[in-house]
Amino acid sequence: MDSFITVTCPNCGVPAKRETDTMDTFVESSWYFDRFCCADCSEKPGLDRAKVDYWMPVDQYIGGIEHAILHLLYARFYTKMLRDFGVVGVDEPFSNLLTQGMVCKETMKCGKHGYLLPEEVKDGKCTHCGLEAKTGKTEKMSKSLKNVVDPNYIIDEYGADTARIFCLFAAPPERDLEWSDQGVDGSFRFISRVWRIVVDYLDDIKSVAPFDGEEKIEGNLKNLRKKTHQTIRKVTTDIEDRFHFNTAISAVMELVNTLYQTGRPEKGDRKALSVIRETVGTVIILLSPIVPHVTEELWGMIGGRERLSETAWPSFDEAVAAEEEITIVVQVNGKVRSRIQVAADESDEKIKKLALNDERIKQLTGDKDVIKEIYVPKKLVNIVVK
Repeated sequence: MDSFITVTCPNCGVPAKRETDTMDTFVESSWYFDRFCCADCSEKPGLDRAKVDYWMPVDQYIGGIEHAILHLLYARFYTKMLRDFGVVGVDEPFSNLLTQGMVCKETMKCGKHGYLLPEEVKDGKCTHCGLEAKTGKTEKMSKSLKNVVDPNYIIDEYGADTARIFCLFAAPPERDLEWSDQGVDGSFRFISRVWRIVVDYLDDIKSVAPFDGEEKIEGNLKNLRKKTHQTIRKVTTDIEDRFHFNTAISAVMELVNTLYQTGRPEKGDRKALSVIRETVGTVIILLSPIVPHVTEELWGMIGGRERLSETAWPSFDEAVAAEEEITIVVQVNGKVRSRIQVAADESDEKIKKLALNDERIKQLTGDKDVIKEIYVPKKLVNIVVK
C-alpha cells in the first residue's frame, strides 16, 4: 500500500519509505498450508474456514530434523492461535510426521587449499598442488565442507532414474544416507538388468495378456506367480504405510531374480508366457514411482495402452500370495537347536507338538522335565526344560 510505504522521515522531514521486511520467514511458513486450502479466498484474514476445516489437518508431514524445533513448533502455535480467534476449527496442523535423514559424505582436505570438492581430488591428491588429500569424517553434505555431489554429473553419466533409485535404496527414510559411488553404479546395473530382461522377453509377451488365474499352473511358473503377488503385497505396504522405499526396491530385486531363475517357456506356450507377462508388467508398475522415466518407456514397449502414470496400481491375490509352508525355529532354553517346516495355517498347539517330537529336540531334552513351551507365532518355539 503506497499510503503505508511512502512516508516522511520523522527525523529530517525528507521523503522516505517504510521498511517492510520485518518478519521472520517462519511467520509465513507457520500458516501457508491453511492458505493452500483456500487459495481463491479474499476474505480477511485470507482464510475460508469451511475449506480449511475440510482439508486440514495435513495427513503427512515430511521434513528434516531441523524442522522439529522451529517450523513445527511455530506451526502448532499459529494453528492454536487461529483456532482461539475462530479463524480455523482444527487443533493440530499435522496428523503424522516423518523426520527424514540427511545425505552424508566423507570430507577431503588439502593442507594448502583446505576442503576439496570430489572433482578436485585425483588419485588421492589435490589437483591444485599435488599434495595428499586426506580423508576426513563423514559429515552432512554442505557447500562449506565441499563434500557435495553435483546431481548433473550423475544425470549425465547414469540418468536421473539412477540418482532416484540410489537415494531411495541406500537407507530407510528416517536414517542418514551415506553417499557411495559404488552404490550409484550398482543402482545403474539393476536398472540395466530390468531393461535387458524386458527387452529379452519383448517379442514373446508383447501380444500376450497377463495371466488371469483361470488355468492351473505348476512348478516354477507357480512359484513365480506366488512371488509376484507377494511382491505386490510387500511393495504396497512398504510404500503406503511405511515410506520404506528401500525394502520395496529390495523386494522387486528379489522378484527380478526369481524371473531370471524361471526357465524360459517355449514361444508357443501362451499360458506360460502370460505368467511371464504378468510378472514383467508388475515389475514395471512397482518400479514406476521410483524410476518413472525408464518404466514409462518399458511400459510402452510391452504394449501399454495408456500412460504408465495413469495405470492402476496392481492388486494381489491373497490366496496366491499365501505361504504354503513356513520355517519355525526351535529353541531349548533359549538356544537354537533345530528348525521345522509347518503349514502356514497350522494351529499353535500342533506346531508345539511337532517341535517336541523333532528328533534333534528329543535327543536334547531326553528325560528332562519340560516346564513349558513358548510359541512366538510364525517364528519360533522355545522349549524350557530343567
